[in-house]
Parts: sequence; structure tokens; C-alpha cells
Amino acid sequence: MRVLDLFDMYFLAMMLIQGTVVLMVDARDFKKSGMGVISKKARVLGGLAIAISIILFVLRWLL
Repeated sequence: MRVLDLFDMYFLAMMLIQGTVVLMVDARDFKKSGMGVISKKARVLGGLAIAISIILFVLRWLL
């Protein structure tokens, strides 16, 4: 089994939802709690989760 075969449409949808929740909800709640540094890290991690999942999904179709 190829590893890239694991990155199908369901995985992409799950990662997009997870990344959006981290970007929108978690980062905002951290900022309200006075944890500015953690809020920035949450935004970076949410953006990376979205970007990496899209890249892996595209690579699955190209390779």
C-alpha cells in the first residue's frame, strides 16, 4: 500500500475542518485568555495543517 493513497477526499475534508477550527476558534480563545504567543502558534499550526493536507492531496493525484 502506498502512503500517498491514504490522503483521499475524506482526509482532506477532515484536515480542512480541523485547521479552520484551530485558526478561528482556538486562536481567538487563546488571545482572549491573554496568551498572545500561543495564539500566534495556533494560527501557524492551523495554517500549516491546511497547507500540508492540500499539498499531500494534490501529490496523491499527480503521482
